[in-house]
Amino acid sequence: ALLQMVTTNGQALLGDFWPVVWNLAKIVGIVAPLMLCVAYLTLWERKFIGWMQVRKGPNRVGFGWLQPIADGLKLMLKEIIMPAQASKGLYLLGPIMTIMPALAAWAVIPFGPEVALSNINAGLLYLMAITSLEVYGVILAGWASNSKYAFLGAMRASAQMVSYELA
Repeated sequence: ALLQMVTTNGQALLGDFWPVVWNLAKIVGIVAPLMLCVAYLTLWERKFIGWMQVRKGPNRVGFGWLQPIADGLKLMLKEIIMPAQASKGLYLLGPIMTIMPALAAWAVIPFGPEVALSNINAGLLYLMAITSLEVYGVILAGWASNSKYAFLGAMRASAQMVSYELA
């Protein structure tokens, strides 16, 4: 009933743009909690490691529950260091090609009966195919840096990813 009301009002308000807006809202509804979970699990891990090593870490210093937000803000405001000989476009595309398949894989994960972003028949095949694409982002990032050592590290990392991946 509520979903039907939202759809009817959305179509009346936005017309042909409603499916795009509705799909973007569903994507944000999946990605935002996912990123919050990653941020706060990272905080928990850093606190636990600081406690185990008996050193000052986020368990004794920092902003408490605001620490992941401060870390994210710091990451967004940091200068991007680009190697002088790097292929700039490909160098920036590498990390995007690594994270996007991981986020796109959540499109077929069901969150309840008939509740998924995309309800396709070959969901498991899609999941296996999309997760196997992450290897190319790692290889591209190493190759685009135009450094032998970075490329060797990328090849080693991609070999480990291929040997341990399910797809």
